[in-house]
Amino acid sequence: MTSVVRLIALVLALTGAAALLPALVSARWGEGFAPIFLATTLGCVFFAGAMRFASDGFRGRARRLDIFAALAALWLIVPVMATPAIASAAGLPLSEAWFEALSAFTTTGFSQVERGPRSLFVWFCLLQWSGGLLTIVSGFAVLAPAGIGGLPDRAGQRLDEREAVDLAGAMKDVAPIYLGAFIAAFVVLLLAGNTPYAAFSLASAVTSSGAHLPPEAKLALTEGTATRFVMLPFFLWAATSVRWHRALASRRIHAAPEQGESLVLIAYWAVLGVMLAVLLFDVGPRIPVPVALSEGLFAAASLISTSGIEPASGVFAALPQGLLIAVVLVGGGALSVAGGLKILRLRALLLRTQADLTRLISPNIVQPARTGEGGVGSAMRGVWVGTIALFATLALALVLIAGGAPSFEAALTAAVAATTNTGPLYDAAGQNWPPLSSYPALPMAGAAFAMIAGRIEIIGAFVLIHLAFWRT
Repeated sequence: MTSVVRLIALVLALTGAAALLPALVSARWGEGFAPIFLATTLGCVFFAGAMRFASDGFRGRARRLDIFAALAALWLIVPVMATPAIASAAGLPLSEAWFEALSAFTTTGFSQVERGPRSLFVWFCLLQWSGGLLTIVSGFAVLAPAGIGGLPDRAGQRLDEREAVDLAGAMKDVAPIYLGAFIAAFVVLLLAGNTPYAAFSLASAVTSSGAHLPPEAKLALTEGTATRFVMLPFFLWAATSVRWHRALASRRIHAAPEQGESLVLIAYWAVLGVMLAVLLFDVGPRIPVPVALSEGLFAAASLISTSGIEPASGVFAALPQGLLIAVVLVGGGALSVAGGLKILRLRALLLRTQADLTRLISPNIVQPARTGEGGVGSAMRGVWVGTIALFATLALALVLIAGGAPSFEAALTAAVAATTNTGPLYDAAGQNWPPLSSYPALPMAGAAFAMIAGRIEIIGAFVLIHLAFWRT
């Protein structure tokens, strides 16, 4: 338990340090919100120090379940600490400000804040970028070794057994690549002609699969074809496995884990992008082919990475809503910042289906037995459990959100957007639905649960709920 307290204290201290940047931005532009961001820093540092000193002198080996519970708790704690600054800068009630903070930190992108001070959007960008990092570290250090939902790199022990969790090692492996991608995206976007403010916002969104953007960044996307094209490789980076990135960075391309999944994902993006370009060219007023192609490829990459950023206003509204929902439900690759079912699980299900159909057509055929992807072992059972958990969460979120939604279509879109962490899918539907943060408490809580579950591979939320009830 000591390690858990210290982990939360460390993250709170880092959150407080991050709040200094929007304080500086506010002071630089004379916005008047520097005091509330400095108060956020002081509050985070105070609680971090209190927790650190309270746990000083205690020793104990942390179980993987304890670390996982601490990481899951951070999805609630960090937005709570970030709420007062958002409420003050955006002029929102505390409940709506908390929902905005949670939406940013889970990289979902639900937002009713169209305009605001620069310091507010810098704070949103820092929250979504750090949320993307937490997603990758959680999957890399805890979820994958436990085999949650059929993720690769299983360990032989159960989740609740005592095992060493090397969070420091995971941070060393993951953080440099993640930070390097952000810096590369920032530099490339600057070279594409964007202002530092817009480049910072777009870089934080594209590397974390977030969608909180200021008006200047949205305008840069709409007016700059070059901006859209330079963001494409970073969307694909965000949608593919961090272990694949490590192998590429170390020039071990042929030995890269998840190589097959990543190549399938890239091919899937190319086909989907051309399909969306054709639909955009045929639907509504005719647009030039190069523009339709750039918007189609951008929309495909954005949806696969479950960011949901539109290439231009009205693009998603012009496309079939059912197709958009299907794409974000599939999502991106395993051990990435993308949400959804994941290509890994879909591939495994299709391979298993192919094997069963082959056996049905030719009962006497001899097929190779596999225990991994698409096979008959525990990894395949994990894939089935992960798939069922996704749709169970979607159903629960749909029931809860429907109590405050104006229509079933709005409730379904909101539930899918929350579960897959693709908030703009709801906002860009073109139906003038009210923002989710203005819903009653129970529907808003359902969306919040779905957003957090989407960041811990869905099944992780059910593991925590089961153990909490089982232990009581």
